[in-house]
Amino acid sequence: MSSTDTGAATCARHGAPTRLRCAECETPICPECLVKTPVGLKCPEHAEAVPVPENKRKPSSKKGMVVAALATVAVAAGVVALAAGGGGGGGGGGGGGADTTPGPALPAPDRIRTPQVAIMDADGGNKRILTNRPLAFDGAPVWSPDGSRIAFESVVEGRRSIWVMQANGEGIRRLTDGAGEDSSPAWSPDSARIAFMSDRDQNPEVYVMNADGSAVRRLTNLGGQDGWPAWSPDGARIAFLSDRDGGVLTLWTMAADGAGAAKVTDAPAVAHRPAWAKDDRRIVFTSDRDGTPDVYAVNLDGSALIALASTPQAEGEAVYSPGGGEIAFASDRDGNPSVYVMAADGSGVRKLTTGPRGYTPAWSPDGRSIIYISDAGG
Repeated sequence: MSSTDTGAATCARHGAPTRLRCAECETPICPECLVKTPVGLKCPEHAEAVPVPENKRKPSSKKGMVVAALATVAVAAGVVALAAGGGGGGGGGGGGGADTTPGPALPAPDRIRTPQVAIMDADGGNKRILTNRPLAFDGAPVWSPDGSRIAFESVVEGRRSIWVMQANGEGIRRLTDGAGEDSSPAWSPDSARIAFMSDRDQNPEVYVMNADGSAVRRLTNLGGQDGWPAWSPDGARIAFLSDRDGGVLTLWTMAADGAGAAKVTDAPAVAHRPAWAKDDRRIVFTSDRDGTPDVYAVNLDGSALIALASTPQAEGEAVYSPGGGEIAFASDRDGNPSVYVMAADGSGVRKLTTGPRGYTPAWSPDGRSIIYISDAGG
């Protein structure tokens, strides 16, 4: 067993350094393959033999959060999906010290290439890594509307939390440090608050906190699984996904205080990762209603549903540009997950990343840059 870090071993499945081991056989497991069970972390083989309590049972097949994560898995190979872990308990709040070391332009040749937050110009040029932590698995980056900070989720030592850093990659620090899984951060338009998804109360729900990690408050609480929040540009509503009506995950909106939930799309199609248009009237999202994950747009009342990017391969993680004229998205249409940009009507598709996997794009407020997740800096 080769050591890559003091106290760390190498995951045989993914080649990643890890301090985590299966509670049954002590095989090294990384966040990409570990399974949380009521009796500890397990490798996939031993997790199958652990009975799952009813109140912790995740929906299977076409139901629940796991399936919605499959849209991301298809595009991002499962590294950033919430389905990596189950529940937990306990509180949250700010925590963690600052890491002010900026990342290099590209990773060293011998570095273990875990998913990191990267940045590029809006035309695909000038790619570089912003985070550079060999034992961290980063995902879901999003720029604060004031342009000063980037929030993202990250798995560090087996725990998925919300992190934040300056826009240049400096000052990395953890915002949430509860016993549950915290993911999918979304900034409020005034950059003062962050909505996010968490299962800290035994069930995936939407929460909100101040931008410094304080004053965590739960917004949804109806028994179903709720997650993947997206704040409207005017700050009045939050789009999210829910299976609260007993079916698969569908698209909903609610007031920013959690009141007045309204359903936008119907089953049987699974929805994933909503994002608002500049005029607050339309939402783009991922759906498998035609058999594979594709990018769709819809009005808030559920009308005018159209496919914007649809191929036999996976398309998803779409987000409007600040001006509303373009949409960045991820696709494996060329055999490798990459970041693309198209016009808001689905025309003029062009590829921005090549080589290492790239996915989960997000625009800078001025529209001049795009952050995304890269396995090797571009």
